[in-house]
Amino acid sequence: MNTLSRSMAVAGAFFISTIGFDASAATKTLKYDILRDGSSIGTHAVSIDTNGPETKVDVTTDIKVKVLFVTAYKFTHESKEKWVNGKLVSLASKTDDDGVPKTLNATAENGKITLDSTMNGQNRRQFAAKSAIPASLWNPEIVTQEMIVNTLDGQLMKVNIKDIGTEDVQAHGSTVAAHHYKISGELTRDLWYNSQGDLVRVSFPDKTKSEIVYALN
Repeated sequence: MNTLSRSMAVAGAFFISTIGFDASAATKTLKYDILRDGSSIGTHAVSIDTNGPETKVDVTTDIKVKVLFVTAYKFTHESKEKWVNGKLVSLASKTDDDGVPKTLNATAENGKITLDSTMNGQNRRQFAAKSAIPASLWNPEIVTQEMIVNTLDGQLMKVNIKDIGTEDVQAHGSTVAAHHYKISGELTRDLWYNSQGDLVRVSFPDKTKSEIVYALN
């Protein structure tokens, strides 16, 4: 089995356990510390509310990078996703990227996803396949994709996925076994998911080559 096929098989099992298709209701909230070269710079949270075939996901991120006690960079992001039977129905996000406002409204209709975004007052409309996955990372199905949607501005990003295998990482204050995937291309991320399909760790370099880590707490 090649790398992508193995990734798809594993991710498919994770996906079913994460989103779920039974009639039961369940709510899960995952909270992360955001670190830059080991120092805390913010928080990230994902709330997953499943009720039968419908899943609603709220994502919030709050980052402040300080240099000599002065805020050098600030980032806030909020998004709401709605899924039905494992397919994205809608996504709405609002972002302040260090003073640059961005909004995105995505809607599945007519066999595709319409992506309406605004950045610095400029509007743009794009389209994605109905099967497209947003780059909010909580959904392990992302490791089966070759094209993903930027949740800030709707940009379509071509990616390559490499299955690294199982590793021990720190999560919930203890060591857990998690499956490691490396995303490269127009998005660079290292992702670790546990056996329940929960995202337990994210790592990537920022523009200054500092290491950014999202660690599940």
